Amino acid sequence: MKITVIHGQSHKGVTYKMTHTVLEFLMSSEDELKEFFLPKDGPGFCVGCNNCFLKGEEHCPGADKVQPIIKSMEEADVIILDSPNYVMEMSGGMKNLMDHFAYRWITHRPHGKMFTKVGITISSSAGALANHTVRSMAKQLKWMGVPKVYTFPLISNAMGVNDLNEKKEQQIKSKAQKVASKVKKRVQNPHASLRSKIMFSIFRKMQSSPDAGWNPTDRDWWINNGWTKDIRPWRK
Repeated sequence: MKITVIHGQSHKGVTYKMTHTVLEFLMSSEDELKEFFLPKDGPGFCVGCNNCFLKGEEHCPGADKVQPIIKSMEEADVIILDSPNYVMEMSGGMKNLMDHFAYRWITHRPHGKMFTKVGITISSSAGALANHTVRSMAKQLKWMGVPKVYTFPLISNAMGVNDLNEKKEQQIKSKAQKVASKVKKRVQNPHASLRSKIMFSIFRKMQSSPDAGWNPTDRDWWINNGWTKDIRPWRK
């Protein structure tokens, strides 16, 4: 199993601990792990040049940072996004990276392998609910075609990992074990969801219409993959 983790922060706090607790239950010695830390490993801010949409992702000014991350995601079986809850949202570094991934949304040029992957989104907050943050990150993965995303939010009641009390430590372990167990089962039976199939069908029709000619880069991606005909990315 290959796992890609994108950390929405560079410090190793409560959210990092949650992620690595999941990994402890999820991984074996044979599994492969790649980790990226934002903003260090990420690109500069998206400038809205539209090069990724109109010319191709290699023309993005930040392609040298964006492409290694997206390629790792496309090769992985499991994708984990984590971020502390910053003003009820994901970190700026994570949001900026997601902006750079917009060309991989189902609306544009989704990668076929994304339709059978498993996602996990993780977030901690000192006091406020982190539910919106994990759902927000999950939305990004789902729009890239990932059919199943498990969420792991936590109110830590702590300013840092050293402030966690024993009850919260046990809560993290218990929840991490449950999430890891579900992910293992899903990885053994990878399949597209009804939602992702419906979304694919909607945008397949759009890319098959004469109006799709406004963006030949997107249209040709769908045609060259055979998706405007009978081929579907989730079928072997």
